[in-house]
Amino acid sequence: MPWSDGYGVMEPVDPMPVKRFTEPTKFLPVAFMCGTITFLYGMYVFEHCVPRLQIGVAEEHVDGVIRARGQMELITFHAITALLLICYLRAILTVPGYIPAGDKHWEYQSEESSSFIPSFLREMKKTGDRRHCKWCSKFKPDRTHHCRVCKTCVLKMDHHCPWIYNCVGFFNYKYFFLMLFYSMLDCHLIAWTMAETVQKTMEIETPFITMFLILFAETLAGFLGLLVTLFFMFHIWLMLSAMTTIEFCEKTLPKKSNSPAKNLGDGSLYDMGGYANIAAVLGDNVLLWLLPLNGPSGDGLKYGTSQPEETLALSNYDELDVTKRMPRGKSDDRKRYELGCDDYDVRMA
Repeated sequence: MPWSDGYGVMEPVDPMPVKRFTEPTKFLPVAFMCGTITFLYGMYVFEHCVPRLQIGVAEEHVDGVIRARGQMELITFHAITALLLICYLRAILTVPGYIPAGDKHWEYQSEESSSFIPSFLREMKKTGDRRHCKWCSKFKPDRTHHCRVCKTCVLKMDHHCPWIYNCVGFFNYKYFFLMLFYSMLDCHLIAWTMAETVQKTMEIETPFITMFLILFAETLAGFLGLLVTLFFMFHIWLMLSAMTTIEFCEKTLPKKSNSPAKNLGDGSLYDMGGYANIAAVLGDNVLLWLLPLNGPSGDGLKYGTSQPEETLALSNYDELDVTKRMPRGKSDDRKRYELGCDDYDVRMA
């Protein structure tokens, strides 16, 4: 359906075609992830769950409590792992979102676009002109950044993730978020329930290689569980604050005029409240929030705000200069390099 931008009706267009998966070496992190998942899966299922089922043991010698726990753990683990794999695949295969191609209103070289400023844009240059990308030769929607790895601008770019060989952006952020969630659940399930198996291998005679692999799997699950939990909590905070990782690091989005911490980088113009912020990431249907279905509504080009439109004009455009290359410290450049962001839209706080 066509949508209105305040200057007439603009037809939806196909996203800019981008060649993906053309560099085999960048599949190495993905292969490492798959190897880690396979290792933990094999150790937990065949060295922990299956023995607890006591297959082949005479019925009168079966411990019913342990068997029941083994069955429950096996079912729960497979359900969580299935959701994890679906989210992982969708995070890899889903296009994060690109600036529309073939739309004269987003083409930087287009004469007709030079005087066209969509009413929904919030981030502008200090001159009042639209931001643009010098690499893609396109005007940039709000919250869009150029990724040096993908070599294109990504809508609502959070960061480039080598573990999924993809950028995390508007259309695949939900799957990335849920991937963290189910990874956290899986790691904690392994770490807490397999501790009994680790203890058992130390109490009875067990082949060294078996004992080593079980202990290594337990340690790996606990370590990854801690890291992923902290990372997931950070992304929960980002979601509730209506910010991306890049916006958190930059801390120079136009702030709410009534925010006492306006110059401290706190608060976001796009903060619509807790429920609306969650729906903007996980979708409008609450029942599907924790399932890899029903992504966020919208096109990634325009975003809501909690402020009335007439209060959105920026009093100081120095914070959002896209063309002026501003001096940056080594630590600032390093942050942007690690995120995969290679543009200069905003100034670090």
